[in-house]
Parts: sequence; structure tokens; C-alpha cells
Amino acid sequence: MLKRVLWILPFVVLAGIVSAEGETVEKERPAVTKVGENLYRLGEVALNAKTREIRIPITVNMREGGPIEYVLVHENGKIHESIFTTAVSPLHIQVAMKLLKYKSGNGDVFNRLLAPEVLEKESGTKEDRGDPVSVRFEMEGKDPVPVSETVFDGGVAKPMAEEPWIYTGSAVEEGTFMAEAEGSIIAIYLDHLAMFNMTREGADLDDRWGANDDAIPEIGTKGVLVLSPGGKSVTK
Repeated sequence: MLKRVLWILPFVVLAGIVSAEGETVEKERPAVTKVGENLYRLGEVALNAKTREIRIPITVNMREGGPIEYVLVHENGKIHESIFTTAVSPLHIQVAMKLLKYKSGNGDVFNRLLAPEVLEKESGTKEDRGDPVSVRFEMEGKDPVPVSETVFDGGVAKPMAEEPWIYTGSAVEEGTFMAEAEGSIIAIYLDHLAMFNMTREGADLDDRWGANDDAIPEIGTKGVLVLSPGGKSVTK
């Protein structure tokens, strides 16, 4: 599948990226390199065309305390609110998602942030959401774990329940891809500029979530976050 679309990548990226709203932004084309059967690399992002997995190198940034608002941000983003950071360009992640045919969309993900009078006119639907994406945390010598285990849910006093994130795709404002500008990649507290958001109960609360030090290694530890096709997501 990926091989069939590689030839159009220069046109896709030079024409723009690809927010949930279908807006575009000019950006230099990143190079895609084949490194094995079904395996490709886009900068520091690894893609598997067969499994549709995307591997993002990350660093542990926070392991206790809170509140937190992100699982992952760029190292130039809101690092004081995120468990992990990455040097990877959000644009490269966006291109990888598009190459692997993930659909982006807000749908009803941000409805709970809208005032009632606005919700009546502008609400999205569950059917219009982007694809659900599972995220796991891997590091050398350890079994992979759902990234949700690294988040402490203060509402129930235990680790966050496992559930996919929604690929909302960020936004383009005045020609700027906002995930690249803000560095916001995987959000816990709803953020329409982040690339991935969640639909769990409490996603609209910025003081419910913390880092779960029982599941997070020492600050500075290197690892990988793996994105893959997820199951159904729900709004509780």
C-alpha cells in the first residue's frame, strides 16, 4: 500500500498538509526511505506499511505529579505538561499518518467544550471522528505497555483506563500547521491543535490527570511510542 503512494508524496506535501478540516499548509517535503520489507523511515519516524504501525522515539520528561495535559509533545512544546517529549517533527508524524491511510476528523470530540447554544448549531457527530489509534510505550528490555498506564486518573484514583485516542489531525491557521507550531501531539486534556485527542470521561478537565510513576522509568529514559490502528472509542 505504502509503495503505491510514495510516488505522489512530493505532490501531497508540496500541495500542503492535511488538517482535519482539509486545509493545507506549504512545507518542505520530507524524504521517505525504504529500510526493509514493508518498513520505511520518514526522518526519525518508522512506518510499517503492513501493520500500519508508526514508531516515534521519545524521552521520559515527567514521572510524578500533575496536573498534566499531554502524553506527548515536541521538545519545544509544552513540556511542563507532558509525560514524554520527542525531537520528531509533528509534520513528519502527520505525513506518516496520511501515507498509512488514517482518516482525521474532529467529529463530536470537542462538543463538550461548546456552550449549549453553540452546541445546538455546530456540534459534530461520532461518525465524523477520525480513526481511533492505540498507543503503547516500549523501551529496551521491558514488555510494552498501553500508554494509558503511564497516566494517573485522579477521578478514580487509579491508572487511566485503556482506550484509543482519536486522530483529530490538528488544524491549519493562516498557512501554519498548528501541531508543528505548538508542538502538541497526543493530548489528554482536549486540545484542538493537538494531533490526537481522547474521548474518555474527564477529557475536558485540566486538573484530573497526573503522571503514574509506577509505570514510568526515570526522567531522561529513551523509548518509543507506537501508534497502531485502535478499536472502537466511546464517550463515557
